Amino acid sequence: MKDLERIAQFYNEYQVINFSDQNELKSEKKALTKQMDELVNIVLPCLAKIGETDSEMLVGMLLASLVSDKLVSEEKFIEVQNNLKEMKELGDTLGFDKRLVGILNALVL
Repeated sequence: MKDLERIAQFYNEYQVINFSDQNELKSEKKALTKQMDELVNIVLPCLAKIGETDSEMLVGMLLASLVSDKLVSEEKFIEVQNNLKEMKELGDTLGFDKRLVGILNALVL
């Protein structure tokens, strides 16, 4: 459960960034870098650990459990998922690190 709680913490603390606003991207560069780092170094390993103990658990089901177990509000979850999808599209364009692209692909099916 600890790994799921760490993923929930990432979602709850996530700062939504408007990727189409160059000024916001520049002003929020530190937050964006931190979140990208957390995706690779916290969320990805947590998902891997959960997968080791429950190989039948699909990522989508796991993410849905964040809301159903009341670890993350539905509104916050949707907001973060939409922003991660935008980040993924930006990553496809800019050629982000393959580990970051991999976790984004897993999270935004």
